[in-house]
Amino acid sequence: MSKRQLAMVMDLNKCIGCQTCTVACKTQWTNRNGREYMYWNNVETYPGTGYPKNWMELGGGFDASGDLQDGIIPNIEADYGVPWDYNFEDLAKGQQLQPNIEPTWGPNWDEDQGDGDFPNDNYFFYIPRICNHCTNPGCLSSCPRDAIFKRDQDGVVLVDLDRCQGYRYCIAGCPYKKIYFNPKISKSEKCILCFPRIEQGL
Repeated sequence: MSKRQLAMVMDLNKCIGCQTCTVACKTQWTNRNGREYMYWNNVETYPGTGYPKNWMELGGGFDASGDLQDGIIPNIEADYGVPWDYNFEDLAKGQQLQPNIEPTWGPNWDEDQGDGDFPNDNYFFYIPRICNHCTNPGCLSSCPRDAIFKRDQDGVVLVDLDRCQGYRYCIAGCPYKKIYFNPKISKSEKCILCFPRIEQGL
């Protein structure tokens, strides 16, 4: 167990679903090849299916007696959706462009869809989601390579990419499905709680 546990707290009373935190995280950390579908931080609308699709039904984590539960590994295309891509070179030439893929799912696909019986009890709310950097991480306990570790000084959970072999047991083990597989490098990656900024005191 770590000596300290840093956490990121978002005030749900102030969140308006603007996705600024999502874009900032995407721009800073997941804007490289193989990370197109990764959203280490994303704001979801609840009630809703979330990202990946129906993540709350995919299992993982621990049961009441502390035993690790098997989970399901989400399918990149079906559960995360194929990332949108833009051909800026052709777009600038002004040609008639046709999309090369028909999107069927993606982040915030069901954004702002509420629940309840109109007009009396309609509701929805936004919830920003990142890795929880759990006290007892299911991803860490699931990894047979000991490639995931929890930093003693601050509780940040990280992946050692030199040790990771891309087995994806960590994805199945995470009950929040906030660890991702990078198909370009065949390794798992996840939120790092901006630890380089923490180390700089920012």
